[in-house]
Amino acid sequence: MSRNTVKPGLTGKRGKRAKRTVENTAFDAFARRILRAYARRVAAGDVEALPGLAMLASEVDTVVRDAVRALRKSPYSYSWDEIGSRLGVSRQAAQMRYGEKSDRVTLDRRITQAGLTVTVTVLVDVFADHFPGSPVPSTCPACAHRYTDTSVECPTLATVRPLLFARRNEDHQALTRLTDAQIAYLHDPKAARQGRRAVKQAARPAPSSDREEPTLLDLCTGKG
Repeated sequence: MSRNTVKPGLTGKRGKRAKRTVENTAFDAFARRILRAYARRVAAGDVEALPGLAMLASEVDTVVRDAVRALRKSPYSYSWDEIGSRLGVSRQAAQMRYGEKSDRVTLDRRITQAGLTVTVTVLVDVFADHFPGSPVPSTCPACAHRYTDTSVECPTLATVRPLLFARRNEDHQALTRLTDAQIAYLHDPKAARQGRRAVKQAARPAPSSDREEPTLLDLCTGKG
């Protein structure tokens, strides 16, 4: 083995590489590029990968819940008002969706705490927060209630909708905050659900048939 002839003074001391700090904005941009690339690959004809792409929505919801719970704990101790304002939702909606089980109740607290004194404005806010929208997600956007194949109403929406419908003429100004889809669901939830179900079924690929189309010879010989 040859002797090392490199002078230490010329190479300097070899220390640990400095840890590079990556800002969250860079992580955000990177994640968005990955999602867009994934969508382009699926759009290029890989229909079998479509369910996996759709499942990313629930994965994102899970990691957001983990992040919110960490922000709620010491040493940060952010309030639900602060978290809700960052997410663009009310304090109650943030708490219902991302809070611990002890923080959540079957019905939205805006309903249970107000009792018979609840205003139409509050009913509108609760209705809008718990409205599933279209396409329908796997869970309620406000309380994380998991939908089934036959039901896309969480307990709160099932309670608030008839209350708001019965009092809809008390405050027309409050109802103007609802979207057209929400108004349609308020007045006729059955028709709205059937319309969404029809759109969902139309988006599904038609089942393939193994039966071959009859040829002209088959039709002539009575085989078709």
